[in-house]
Amino acid sequence: MKLSSNDRPLRRILAETFFVVPRYQRPYSWSRENVEDLWDDAIQEREGDYFIGSMVVHPVSKTSDTVAVVDGQQRVTTLLMFLCAVRDEADEQGLATFANGTHNLVERKDAEDQLRSVLHSETAHPYLQDLVFNRGEAELGPPEGEEEEAIHAAFKLARRYVQRIVTAVETNPKVKEEQRPARIEAELRDVREQVLGLQVVFVETGSQDDATTVFVTLNSRGKDLEPADLVKAHLLSQLPKKGSLDRPLERWQKIVDLFDASENRPDMSDFLLAVWRSRYGIATAKSLDKAVRKKIRKPNADTFLTGLTEDAVLFRAIVEPGYRKWGQHGELADSLRFLLSFGIRQPRPMLLSLLRAYTAKDITVPQLRRALRAIENYHFTFNVLAGRSSTGGMSALYASRALKLTEASDKNQRAAVLDDFIADLDGKRPTDEEFDAAFAALEFTEDFTADKRKIQYVLRRFYEFEAGSMPVNYQKMTIEHLVPQNKGGERVGELGNLIYVSETLNKKLDDKSFSAKKKLLKEAKAEWIPSDVVGAVEWGEDEIEKRTASMAELGRNKVWS
Repeated sequence: MKLSSNDRPLRRILAETFFVVPRYQRPYSWSRENVEDLWDDAIQEREGDYFIGSMVVHPVSKTSDTVAVVDGQQRVTTLLMFLCAVRDEADEQGLATFANGTHNLVERKDAEDQLRSVLHSETAHPYLQDLVFNRGEAELGPPEGEEEEAIHAAFKLARRYVQRIVTAVETNPKVKEEQRPARIEAELRDVREQVLGLQVVFVETGSQDDATTVFVTLNSRGKDLEPADLVKAHLLSQLPKKGSLDRPLERWQKIVDLFDASENRPDMSDFLLAVWRSRYGIATAKSLDKAVRKKIRKPNADTFLTGLTEDAVLFRAIVEPGYRKWGQHGELADSLRFLLSFGIRQPRPMLLSLLRAYTAKDITVPQLRRALRAIENYHFTFNVLAGRSSTGGMSALYASRALKLTEASDKNQRAAVLDDFIADLDGKRPTDEEFDAAFAALEFTEDFTADKRKIQYVLRRFYEFEAGSMPVNYQKMTIEHLVPQNKGGERVGELGNLIYVSETLNKKLDDKSFSAKKKLLKEAKAEWIPSDVVGAVEWGEDEIEKRTASMAELGRNKVWS
């Protein structure tokens, strides 16, 4: 590896080099806290030399005077914002000479006598250029997308910091009016010198691969890198743009835009990990970048990106089931909604493989329905009901079965994979005793609402199992306590005392006696009412206990079988 490293003040770095932030680097994403920390620690409160981290660069070409920034772009972009804020405030104060000198640090002539910005960001152009680096009013419209919004917020904050310094001079009664211009210039000059005096470890490498290796191993100040940032950097480095068109970056950005448009905002790193596990094998968030770098190179990078584009649509449906048009098979989305509702993420690699095979018509609707329901049943009984945590072994199971389904070459192999997968899940369910005990412990009253979502889910599944094809709007269903809550009793909140009815029927039942409720329930022809309820002569704690036990038995043997 060709490598040189030395300490340099920012003044020297800006005077000697032109920088470009390559398109494969992550966009500008510093938060308010990141900008505040840099201002407070490095500019406002520092004493003497202050080290702000490293910059890792590599030459763009053998003859170019420009280097590509692989690490440190967030920091140097923000520092240039501070210089531009000083310049703009000097312009407003009529300090033209000082403003011109400051601007020369941001934009200067190159060896060909061409005026250029010291920093050019391929992802943020032209917004960064227009809003920050250029002098005068910005010509572009409001910010669009997360990167432009981050740039706008950061520069607005930088301007505010510098303006506070000027305001402090203007409102200081000890500074006479005729002294203010000189005092303001001195304060602005001090900020500029503070920025320019910051010390940077400037790491120059001989190639992009060398720079990336250094970049991954360094601990940088600022926002931590996500796996998605590293994967993007590698993938786009393997897919160079052609001329003025950057199709690979556009395709990546379409995935980002697709997720940004979702109400549930899928996480890019979670998506990439699920894709990798479903197509290539087991990986963790920490090992994902290494796995991608090892397997994805120039010959297969375009195919990998195409797969990501296709899987992104499926992944959005996993985290936002209503996004997909399910047609007459809308019930397929119910299992996805269950997983989403209870925050269950482990199955996502398998879900991707299932939806990919279903979309390609490699598996049938009944096969998909059976697999989804098996996933739902396992996680309800094991995680939600029994309250047990799935281990890393489950992540490995989902990854291995997802990969086998992806690699299966015909319908018989796919059927065998699904049969084995469902058998695996069935073997990991809680025991009958664990199921019954956890089922009997569920409770819902006005005073105890911790289990409400679980109770609603259980009652809905029983309703679906018993009512069959009866059309039901579950959004207008509510929980009815057969023994009213105001009548008390230890078992009033147990499942044996609860039924699912429409809001209209619930209002009619109110706090009536059981005999009056039973009459109304028998008359409710448009709704499914449990036969053991309408067939009961009386209703008390013994009946509640018996019904809870029978529901548990039906649940583990049939409903969640």
